[in-house]
Amino acid sequence: MPIVAAAQEYRAKVEGEGVRFQRMRPDISTLGLRLGMSEREIARTAAKRPDFIVRELVLPHLREYYEDVLTVVRDADMTVTHSIAYGAQLAAERCNVPRISVVLQPMIFFSVYDPPIIATVPRLSRWIYGRGRTWTRAAFALSKRLARDWVKPIELFRREIGLPESDKNPLFAGQFSPLGTLALYSPLFGPLQPDHPPNTEIAGFAFYDGDSAMRDESLQCFLANGEPPIVFTQGTSAVHDADVFIRESLAAVKSIGCRAVFVLDDQRAREWRAWATPSILITGYAAYSDLFPQARIIVHHGGMGTTAQALRAGRPQLIVPYLVDQPDNAARVERLGCGRAVEQARYERTRVAKEIRTLIEDANYARKAREVAAVISMERGADRAADFIVERLAKAHDAKEPGQVNEAER
Repeated sequence: MPIVAAAQEYRAKVEGEGVRFQRMRPDISTLGLRLGMSEREIARTAAKRPDFIVRELVLPHLREYYEDVLTVVRDADMTVTHSIAYGAQLAAERCNVPRISVVLQPMIFFSVYDPPIIATVPRLSRWIYGRGRTWTRAAFALSKRLARDWVKPIELFRREIGLPESDKNPLFAGQFSPLGTLALYSPLFGPLQPDHPPNTEIAGFAFYDGDSAMRDESLQCFLANGEPPIVFTQGTSAVHDADVFIRESLAAVKSIGCRAVFVLDDQRAREWRAWATPSILITGYAAYSDLFPQARIIVHHGGMGTTAQALRAGRPQLIVPYLVDQPDNAARVERLGCGRAVEQARYERTRVAKEIRTLIEDANYARKAREVAAVISMERGADRAADFIVERLAKAHDAKEPGQVNEAER
């Protein structure tokens, strides 16, 4: 039986699918309390400091991650770990349990053949990559040296739990398992490269549509009574610092004279609902898999989940990247020809209106978006991912020497 280890906030969703849940601290709601920061302050700091997520949000809880996952890993046949699930990676290694690494966005690979746009220095990234792979390799090497201090807590904890010293940086090569790495995005979005880790499988996006039923009657009514709207959303991270995005977007919509839906978190939906008009709906949660196919244009932050849903919906996109992988995701959408991007610092009403008009008037964006959606709809990412896990599990079982036992069996 599969077990999902995650923050407490996901328990109801996991157990609602009949899957066993294991709490993995910290709970998301406690992070701000420990740091003494609001959700907006956390989002802004993460956008400005590339080390903040690792050093301040993840690694202070490394022991908790490890201890919580260890309780279920001991009896596991295999573990499947996210890029920054360092505690789970260490627990699997300590118990000698086969492990598959998971990558959710292409930038994690740091491929010199397909280099990522770095959120804090997007223009410098492009300039370096434009000078060839020698420069790109040098930039990557420098980045790895600069980030070495970030992961010292992992090295110290490895020593404490009796694991040998590793010469691989956990942020880079150290996160990938020799048994296999599962990339959960479309090959269109990021194809396999010569310098990807051995046994990498790019399976496609693994969509979860358990919450896809549209329950908001006002939203259903709005969609049914007019032309397809432009949908504006900021996902789960950028939404905490979304006031400029909302204000400038509202002004752009009014200048164009089009219908629009703003999908915000519940707090911001209450704060901005007074700005709603008969042609502008401001709402809280809405299932993207149900809403996006009914949109004309989708304007969003470029988070991986939102980008995947927009690509599957086959609608042109305007992306306003906020942090981490989002500038790279935006560049890939532009490369596919089904969207455009605007830097957050340049997101103002006149420019936004111009970009939206371009997406509406240039039929090539809609055509490319439909073509990409047709390919993605055939990829069966979740099924391919499940097959890969089963295949790697069988391979690990076959490779196990007779009489070999794991840590839990000793």
